[in-house]
Amino acid sequence: MEGFEVHVLTGRERLTMCLWMAASWIAATKRYWQFVIHDDGSLRNTDAASIRRLLPQSRLLLSAETTLQVSERLKDYPLCLQCRNLHPLARKLFDMPLFVAGDRLLAIDTDILFFERPVRLEAWIAEPRPNCIFMEDVRDMTLLTPAAVQQILGVELVRNINTGIVAVPKTALALELLEGFLEKSKLLKCDRWYIEQTLFALAASFWRGVELLPAEYVMSLAGRCPELAVARHYVGAVRHLFYSEGISKVEPLIRRTALA
Repeated sequence: MEGFEVHVLTGRERLTMCLWMAASWIAATKRYWQFVIHDDGSLRNTDAASIRRLLPQSRLLLSAETTLQVSERLKDYPLCLQCRNLHPLARKLFDMPLFVAGDRLLAIDTDILFFERPVRLEAWIAEPRPNCIFMEDVRDMTLLTPAAVQQILGVELVRNINTGIVAVPKTALALELLEGFLEKSKLLKCDRWYIEQTLFALAASFWRGVELLPAEYVMSLAGRCPELAVARHYVGAVRHLFYSEGISKVEPLIRRTALA
């Protein structure tokens, strides 16, 4: 795991959450990591200074620099380029694989906190034949029906994936595949909020080796976090609990790690 990177997409509004997420991951795994922070286009110079001070081993990729490089890389994939510029979340599909070091990508959203060691994810980093791993959503948000995916791609759709945590082989996100998915599915005419998650679902379905994280990686729209949770994704309806619940669980873990 030496030198392995964790990729995060963030902006000004999510920067504080991003830093708490990173701190919880470090504390839960009991080691420092190289984070790659992807700017969604809203970070300022003062934000960059804070990131470099608090995460000195991080790589910060500012949008003004990366957009030119990504656009050049995607010039032969016009639908991918259009998708990448449609919504910041699409940068997880196109920017992260371009800038990742090595043959696999681990990406974690800013609104996730870790409370226990993420054993399954750490094991995945060293596996010789890695699966595609995601969180399990409370319901399927894919923009295509299983029947449509079977007809278009000839594969069985993986249901209920949530991309708060993404662990995938880089080759599963080959540009040729993504361009083909966009061309055949007409996804660019659909709800832009869910195009990224749908493309990850299609790529994982095509890859065939797919795994959803167990219930200890909590994805819930109500209720308190179970005591034995490894992590929780504080999405929409429970976003407020990130601070009132999550930080109170994380702070002691961070303090113990700092004193060790």
